[in-house]
Amino acid sequence: MSIDFTETTPLPENCPLCDSKRLTVQYARAHDYITGDVFTVWQCDVCGIALTYPKPIALDRYYPTHYRQYHPLALWALEQFYKMRVRSWTRSFKRGGRALEIGCGDGFMLHLLKWAGWEVLGTERTPEMAQRAMDLFDVPVIVSDPTHLASEGLFDLIILFQVLEHLGNPLSMLEACVQLLSPNGVLVIGVPNFASWQSAFGRDSWLHLDVPRHLFHYSPTSLRKALERVGLCVIDVNFISLEHDPFGWVQTILNRLGFEHNALTRLLMRTDHMTASNLLQIVLAAVLIIPSSGLAGISWMVSQGAIMQVVSRLQND
Repeated sequence: MSIDFTETTPLPENCPLCDSKRLTVQYARAHDYITGDVFTVWQCDVCGIALTYPKPIALDRYYPTHYRQYHPLALWALEQFYKMRVRSWTRSFKRGGRALEIGCGDGFMLHLLKWAGWEVLGTERTPEMAQRAMDLFDVPVIVSDPTHLASEGLFDLIILFQVLEHLGNPLSMLEACVQLLSPNGVLVIGVPNFASWQSAFGRDSWLHLDVPRHLFHYSPTSLRKALERVGLCVIDVNFISLEHDPFGWVQTILNRLGFEHNALTRLLMRTDHMTASNLLQIVLAAVLIIPSSGLAGISWMVSQGAIMQVVSRLQND
């Protein structure tokens, strides 16, 4: 199946981050593993940011109802890792404050913050997703663009975890975060690292490329430039991702070996039934997980991890 190119936005003539005209094709045929649609990934030769083209105007078909609704065992494992991540975010605060998570998913991270004494608020893209988070974890979630949240006041912690890469206008989102951030507050962003070893190995078969849901693809350099452009300064960059990086190596290696694209991920989301090929991949995954974890660990030590977490705050005048 091919996408309808009349339902897309055109490729910009200039880089949306640095305004350079030097955009070149990085991957000519990157496939969406859910629909089979084909996209091109362009990269700016100056700042390094990459973008998916064509950008569909309507993205609903790329976010099926089961998207990221993982098998209970996989979900439990993710939650254990997320607990550690949330603790790391709050460690620098002497006491709780106000936290906003944009694109909060099922609301689990907000639940952890609320339990730790924080006043929390989440946003989601549809009423159904917002209601699911409220039902699961009893946290307040609204369907709203952050540019419309001025009446909610300022926040000490704003979280964009695995969200910024999904947005068609990331600079507008970052500008909105600047307006919502308290003077001593921090913005935490988690995104795939397009400049990572895993990305270079996987190329257009990289698990975390995830076109067209990922509309922009960031490196540490390009994300830092985007943050500085809106008045934020980077205070920490971390590449450790126990929850996403080792599995990313396993799935990407299987993709490169020629198996159906992201088949293990589809099994975890319960979109596919078990087949002989999937069973073989599970066996191979069990073999690959130890060397994949080793590769991930080495990549973290040399700032080449597949997922990066960047913490920033307002620039001093």
